[in-house]
Amino acid sequence: MEILEIASLAEFSPVKYVKTPLNNTKGLVRLLCFEPGQGVALHKHPKADEIFYVLNGKAELTVGEETAQIDAGRFVKAPADTFHGWKNGPEKLILISVLMPVLSYAYAEEAARMEFM
Repeated sequence: MEILEIASLAEFSPVKYVKTPLNNTKGLVRLLCFEPGQGVALHKHPKADEIFYVLNGKAELTVGEETAQIDAGRFVKAPADTFHGWKNGPEKLILISVLMPVLSYAYAEEAARMEFM
């Protein structure tokens, strides 16, 4: 069993935000760390939804035509093929990002099926 202490993985750079894949997920589950004022330009993932969970801080998030202030404890989804981006506020921001390829939803439903003893 691998147990991660997320705070110990947080890494910041004054040059640009830092993406750290978690538990050998090859970039599908990442820790994103932003210094004050850093952000990610509008972009999209044509074949994957991106789900964000804000661990620490708050920022402005745009998904499609909507923009909102998102703070710690919030969960947000950017659907596949939809432009989205972040602009961090005055404090450090830590997010968990999960990329979920749209084609894998059927596999995910099967994988999530529970069997009991």
